[in-house]
Amino acid sequence: MTQRFSPIKTAGQAVTLADMLPLIWRRRGVALLVFACFLALTAFWVPLWQPLFRASGQIGFLPATPAPLALKDATPPTPVFQISDLDTEMAMVRGTAVLSAARAVLQGDGIVFDPEPSPLARWLGIKPAQETMVVPPGMTAERVRENRDIAILRGKIKTTQIDNARVIEISLFDADPERARRMLDAVIDSYVWKRANDLRRKLADQYDETVRQRAQAEATQAQNQQALMDWQDQHPLTGSVVGGGGSGAAASGNSDLGRELENIRTQRQAAQIDLLGLQARQQAIAATQGDVGQLMKLPEIANSDTVRELNLRLAVLRGTKADLGRRYGPRHPLVMANDAQILQAQDDVRAAISAQIAAIDRDAQNAATRFSAFAQEYNRVLAQAAADNRDRLAFDQLSRKLDAATAEVSVLTDRARIMQSELAALRPDVEIVQIPETPGKPVFPSRKHIAMIAIALSALLAMATAILREYFDRALHRASEAEALTGLPVFAVLPRISPHPARRVTEEENEAIGHLQTILRLRRDAVRAGNDEGPAARYGGRVVCITSPMPGEGKSRLAQKMAARFAQNGQRVLLLDGDLRRPTLEKQPIAGRVGSVEGNNPDFSLVLQGDATPDQAIFPVRLDDDRDGKPGDVYYDFLGAQDAVSSALAAQLMAEKLLGLMQDLRHRYDYIVVDAPPVLAVADAIWLMRAADDRLLLIRAQKSRREDILDAVQRLEQAGCAADGLVFSGVSRRGAYYGGKKRRKRP
Repeated sequence: MTQRFSPIKTAGQAVTLADMLPLIWRRRGVALLVFACFLALTAFWVPLWQPLFRASGQIGFLPATPAPLALKDATPPTPVFQISDLDTEMAMVRGTAVLSAARAVLQGDGIVFDPEPSPLARWLGIKPAQETMVVPPGMTAERVRENRDIAILRGKIKTTQIDNARVIEISLFDADPERARRMLDAVIDSYVWKRANDLRRKLADQYDETVRQRAQAEATQAQNQQALMDWQDQHPLTGSVVGGGGSGAAASGNSDLGRELENIRTQRQAAQIDLLGLQARQQAIAATQGDVGQLMKLPEIANSDTVRELNLRLAVLRGTKADLGRRYGPRHPLVMANDAQILQAQDDVRAAISAQIAAIDRDAQNAATRFSAFAQEYNRVLAQAAADNRDRLAFDQLSRKLDAATAEVSVLTDRARIMQSELAALRPDVEIVQIPETPGKPVFPSRKHIAMIAIALSALLAMATAILREYFDRALHRASEAEALTGLPVFAVLPRISPHPARRVTEEENEAIGHLQTILRLRRDAVRAGNDEGPAARYGGRVVCITSPMPGEGKSRLAQKMAARFAQNGQRVLLLDGDLRRPTLEKQPIAGRVGSVEGNNPDFSLVLQGDATPDQAIFPVRLDDDRDGKPGDVYYDFLGAQDAVSSALAAQLMAEKLLGLMQDLRHRYDYIVVDAPPVLAVADAIWLMRAADDRLLLIRAQKSRREDILDAVQRLEQAGCAADGLVFSGVSRRGAYYGGKKRRKRP
């Protein structure tokens, strides 16, 4: 049994890099072609790629809370901005209102939103968007253009939150770095302006609502006051309360008590107003939380003569410190003395502010005491009047309504004053943490990145193509592969022959056939030297049979070339076409045939059937012999069938008549070259190979499949007519020994 080697590893073996490199090297032509094609495509596409530049900026939100208002309820104020609002604000950045304002700014700067078409778009013939704009019914061209510009600008923007901080990052991508920065500047400025405008409008709406509520409270106060005055006119107070009939009727019999009650009520109202004003001052002072700078902004503190004088003195000392510091340095005694005076002045200012605050607190306490005293006196007189008048309840109700309305007016007035101050000194709760800068390099993927990726992909694709080509290609390419696959020696390697081969190729083919002829002679001499009692030793001539696994691999050409070569050496040669199913004479005539080619001449099939003799069917073939430079003719004989024979008849003739015919032909010829049919196509090749002395299996490079070769070798071995050697044809030209490239002379 011949030894065979499979180039494919089994499933249990791991493929290593050492196995892949030789494989890729064998397929280097395909790999280099794919690598070059992919690189050429990339080299054409990379200049058309338009990279994007990223301009980024950051916006931070201040966690500030509004100043406390004198609300009637005890609900704490809500923060202006919370961390949970970041998602909403990021959506607002990409909202239509912000982008519309940014578009107006950018249009004023002359920035066009429709960029110039990229080289790739121009190459593909894509028209700009402004040329393909369609105005739907009910809309204007300007409105459609604005919507398109806003959509383009929104597509360029990306917003993200920076960790867990109150900061969002806004990025804008564009092909022009300077335009990206200017667009992002406009977007950020528009958002900050809209944020501040929304806060101002919100505070203004609250202020308007407070003013409306105050006007409504003042109207209610006037109504209650008029109702109380009407009641007093209808029920004058006298020294004694006189009861009257009817529901709601009351009278006062003492006009002095009425005047006293009216005076006390007026004084109580004045004390209440003073108390509310002082309490508002205390709230404003408490809101500063002891900050001297904020306290100095309050009119109650800043208008104090003592505080103003001490603050002016402190400013003078600070100015003197600056002059002394520039003149003498910080370690000079005068500078140190001045620093001590500044500290003393600051302490004096704080003391004066504390004294002023204490004075306000004392005034508030005194106002509260006065209000309490007047309220007590008022309640006493009112109780006395109620004791004198049973309808005093109606008067009390009217008085309480008036007091409630007065207190509400006072609260709303203070609230409106504070909101007006906030509106005047409004500061937005957003600030630009990082201003946009012009990007210096494009983002991934740039042209450099694409080129590097293309080179890597080209290499990977080339290697993958080589591996796949090796995996799916079951044909042989080298004679060494054929030897490793079958375990048979290669007797000759034939070059690839074109329909019109050059002289150099013909010389290479002749040299290869001459090499094959030499091997066959050596085999014949070895048989004779060993006194082998084979068929040739018993019957004379030697039979050389040529077959192949599948059709179309060049057997007929090789057989003709071998017959011509033997004939040129002076041997008696017969070329036997052993294919009865598809004979050569049926497909094409034999060049150089001698004799008539018309009519029904006897052929190989009739000889096997016994209807004709070999002499009647064999005809000579004449060749030109000019190897030695002298004209002459060379002849060899040809025997073959002219018409195809049925499969059943051909098999029967080969099995019964072939050996007897071959015994007769051996006595007539020195060499019988048999052109056998393919082994895997028909079984006739086995009979022909059994009758041969030298059995050659022809394999064609890049055509014969590994499975077919192994199957053909196995069939011949099982039939007892194993091939003696291989003839590998169709290889690339390597140069003839004689007539090849001239050798370079050594100097």
